[in-house]
Formats: sequence, C-alpha cells, structure tokens
Amino acid sequence: MILYLSGTGNTRWVAESIARMTGDERVVDIASVCSQPLHVQLNTGEPLGIFFPVHGWRPPMLLRRVLSEMTLSVGSERNVKPYVYSVCTVGDTVGESMDILRSDLKKQGVSLDAVFDVRMPNTYVGLPFMDVDKEKVVSDKLHEAQPRMEFIAEKIREMANGAFMRYLGRWKRINSGLLGEAFVRKLVTDRYFHVEESLCVSCGKCVASCPVGNMSLDDDGMPQWNHDGSCLTCFACYHNCPRHAIRFGSVTDKKGQYVFDYKRT
Repeated sequence: MILYLSGTGNTRWVAESIARMTGDERVVDIASVCSQPLHVQLNTGEPLGIFFPVHGWRPPMLLRRVLSEMTLSVGSERNVKPYVYSVCTVGDTVGESMDILRSDLKKQGVSLDAVFDVRMPNTYVGLPFMDVDKEKVVSDKLHEAQPRMEFIAEKIREMANGAFMRYLGRWKRINSGLLGEAFVRKLVTDRYFHVEESLCVSCGKCVASCPVGNMSLDDDGMPQWNHDGSCLTCFACYHNCPRHAIRFGSVTDKKGQYVFDYKRT
C-alpha cells in the first residue's frame, strides 16, 4: 500500500510510477482520507510506502498530523511488523525531513525501514529568492528521476533496509531546525494569497487543484481561501492558474509556474 501527498503532481507521479514497478495496487491520496483518523490495514507481507514532498526541509504538516493519528495492523496476526519505507520528492535538499518522519512514526509504534529521495522540479515560489526551474533543469530532473525510481523500486522489492539518500544538503540541522520552524510558523498559511481580479476568468482551476479543499469561488466568481489552517502552501492554486492571477503577497508577481505534465514522461 502506498500513501502519498502531492500538490502540483510531482509526488503523485513518483508514487504511481513506483507502484507500477513494484506491483502495488493500492495507492491512496492522503488528502482524500484526512478528515478522520486513518487506519491502515495491510495484508501479510504487504509493504507500506509513504510518499511526500519536502516543505521547508520538513514533511508537510498535514502528513504529520495524519500520521500522528494513524493506526496500523497487518492481516489477522498480532505483533507482526510490516516493511515500511518512505520516498520524498525534493527540488533542492532534504535536510532532516526523514529523521523527523522517523521520529513521528516511532511515536505511533511504527519503525521506518528504508528512506529514499527523488529530485524533481522546484515548485516553491513563496520567497523572493526562490522560483521554478528553468526548462533545461526541469527536463534534466525528469530524465534523472526515471533510473532513480527504478533503483528505489528494486530496493523496495528486496525489502532493503537503510537510508538511500542523495540530496540531504550541507546544513541539515539548520535548514530543518531553525529555518524549518520559521517556515512553518510564518509561511505555511493562506493569508498572503489573493487574486488579481482584472486577470481572473473565474475558471475554477485553482479551486479544483487545491488538494485540501481550502478554496471556493465567491458570488462574483472570484477565488477565496478558507483561512481555516488547512492550507499546505503547496502553491497548486498559483501554478494551475492559466492567467497567472493568483498571487502570494508580491513575491510571485514575476515568478514562473510549474505543474507536472504526464506527456513529458
């Protein structure tokens, strides 16, 4: 069984691709089952994979909340330990994301056997110095991802143990600690999002793309955010807008857009 969380489609593609390679027939979007505590029932010998995008050098807050309430059982047997692995997608560096995930799972009595990372095109545009990748970089990352996923799938089939990470970065503790905390406290929010009404055509693509249902159209057909704390700041609404009408403060005014395109793979 694979559980995944995805905003602009990178992680979904990786999860679905590795599922095909490993023969895993159960692929579940975490955002679709997050309204109540999650119980995972595995068959005997069935592995559990957790796929997520790195947000601010940490696992996304929604994923952490879902896992904090998750219960796990295997078949009808008691005290059977399943093989549990995780794959994160990252535009740059992972930091201590997997250490944080391992700690979260341990609190639930779940051991994380293997961890992997896959480098994918950047999607975060919420800071002045961050933007989407240039077209050549996007193409290179997608090309490199295929053999990386094949390697990961082979390790999963072997039920290998270990940390098979390539993109940890040099300042793991600082990035995931000090900077990660600031990111969660200040930038994981929908309060900076707004719409440039002169550009908006009320198509609703931003609403449809939000993985947590945090948006709707008002009586005038303009996008609005719920401001209920559910926003992942994944920028799916921004990237899916065909008119570049969604803004995050003023930092996205001249930024690019990116949504995973299955036609490119």
